[in-house]
Amino acid sequence: MLKGIMKIDIISGALIKTFLYAGITLLVAVLVDFVLRSLIKVPKHFNNKRTQTIVAVTRNIITIVVYTFAFYVILTLFGINLTPLLASASIIGIVVGIGARSIIEDFVNGIFLLSLDSIAIGDFIKIDTTEGVIEHIGARTLTIRAEDGAIHIIPNSQIRELANFSRHKFNILIDLPVKANQNIDKIAKAAENALQQLQKDADYAESLFSGSQVNGIEDFKNPEIMYFRVTIRTYPARRFEVGRRYRYLVKKEFEKQKLLFA
Repeated sequence: MLKGIMKIDIISGALIKTFLYAGITLLVAVLVDFVLRSLIKVPKHFNNKRTQTIVAVTRNIITIVVYTFAFYVILTLFGINLTPLLASASIIGIVVGIGARSIIEDFVNGIFLLSLDSIAIGDFIKIDTTEGVIEHIGARTLTIRAEDGAIHIIPNSQIRELANFSRHKFNILIDLPVKANQNIDKIAKAAENALQQLQKDADYAESLFSGSQVNGIEDFKNPEIMYFRVTIRTYPARRFEVGRRYRYLVKKEFEKQKLLFA
């Protein structure tokens, strides 16, 4: 009986030691991951969205490698030999069936997007019906913050069609429906005055670019209604608020000139 108790004590001591080593391994992995991620920094003279994106992805890859190695060490401490498992066709089939294929597709598609310089952190993009600013690019997912504040996490493998609005200026096309029997010169003047006020507004001036202009008559719906077009060039992320502000200003100008919308 004494021998049995001693044997249990030995087993318990060995198990505690194994758990202790596993805990130390995990702690070391956390520290190594923190140090390596901290070493990956963006030089000031290279501080742009492209570099920030590459740094973010590199840090994610480091984390995956460090914790994968730590996981392997911990399994080894518990006496679990991975070689027979990995060599087993049935186990590999189960892993692939569970989702290894989607993981690989996410990772490969993420690298493909970066290699083409298609996107970067801070870009305003649209994927299917989701649009917003890229906040994070991971090894498997893309995180987008929409204008309403919602966070969308999209697997890289599901990105089929992507529109990046940050690589060019965005044109807001505003068609003003007006009564066709009014003085066209007064309409053009009112539209131009509203545009000039917008360009002088301190809250919007820095978001407007050259090319903003009053185009003129775009179309006639019928003999009584015509559409008068104005083009405003701005940042994609501000297109809604800039458009709303212009419509407000042009409405005030129409009231001043006693012009009527259709």
